[in-house]
Amino acid sequence: MEVTTLPDAIFEYRLPGVIIYGWGALARAGEEARRFGTRALIVSGATATRGMRDGLEAALCEAGIEAAVFDQVSPDPDDAQVEQAAQAAREACAEVIVGFGGGSPLDVAKAAAGIIGLGRTMRYCLDKQPGAPPIDKPALPLVSIPTTAGTGSEITQNAVIHDRKQGVKIGVRSPHWIPRVAIVDPELTLAMPPGLTARTGADALTHALEGYVSRRATAATDATAYRAMELVGRHLRRAVSDGADREAREGMAMASMLAGMAFANSGVGAAHALSHPLGSTHGVPHGEACAVVLPYVMEHALAQAAPKFAEIARALEPERTSAAPQDGVASVRRLFADIGLPSSLKALGIERERLAELVPGVMLSGSLRNNPRPLTEADVLALLQRAWEG
Repeated sequence: MEVTTLPDAIFEYRLPGVIIYGWGALARAGEEARRFGTRALIVSGATATRGMRDGLEAALCEAGIEAAVFDQVSPDPDDAQVEQAAQAAREACAEVIVGFGGGSPLDVAKAAAGIIGLGRTMRYCLDKQPGAPPIDKPALPLVSIPTTAGTGSEITQNAVIHDRKQGVKIGVRSPHWIPRVAIVDPELTLAMPPGLTARTGADALTHALEGYVSRRATAATDATAYRAMELVGRHLRRAVSDGADREAREGMAMASMLAGMAFANSGVGAAHALSHPLGSTHGVPHGEACAVVLPYVMEHALAQAAPKFAEIARALEPERTSAAPQDGVASVRRLFADIGLPSSLKALGIERERLAELVPGVMLSGSLRNNPRPLTEADVLALLQRAWEG
């Protein structure tokens, strides 16, 4: 693998203060949270079963932590849910918030911890304009524990929240919002059904791939992104076909974490910019939306990132002896087809006549700045039309 960075470039690389990874790592939740206090709020949602949460609550109790629970996070959380979680934390006099679940609970936990520390509302964060004062106050201490393998939210400074006022998903970010502790326990992912495994795995691959070809990519992000893609290529099909395959679950948990390390520092690209309006407007699950649009986004940028697209093919299909840039696109398509994900917006039931409605939301995304090839409104509409046709 060849990793590259711009000559004379200066870059930052940010991660949580502590990352704990491995089978049974959930048992460490109590001792890690105890460093910040004795009162906690657990923020969770549908992907965290009661049995899984019992293990977390037991670990906190053993460490002498009194824990309240806010478990009302939906798959498409908005600012109202963040405010509800923050209020629950205040009522519990929480000294630490524990995010537990998929990307939505982790993002709500992150945002709630952030606005408590900032002393502002989530509405203030969503309405911030370019040039406005930064989010410059430490968040309430946050411990993030994913129960899926895909979002990487336990690693990042970013919380994606549905702004129902504007009708779009917005990524709010601050270095102060990076979790103090990330605990990644592959055992928590064993309960994921095949469809969720496929969708979150597609999200992990999209994070790694877009982080790899990002205009902000560095040697550090290239290394983690490439390894994440190798792990996805080796383990995702197996994790979908046999959820009890512990080696595959471990590989995908590591892939998701490494992809998070990459895109948290290099950013994502146009596939994410396209997928967020599909989620907020049509309710398409995020990983599924990424899987549909990613190959078309890759084709659009093929000339600008040709060497890396060839490397992507080798990462996903290591048996290859040679690869051309277009093979990277083909490898991604084969993988998504093998795990049963749709290949067109038409298959998702989206009306072609409504594609133009998505363009303004796409153009609001800061992720477009990272894409190897710039996109105009006309480019975005053309990509959506190609993705609809399949």
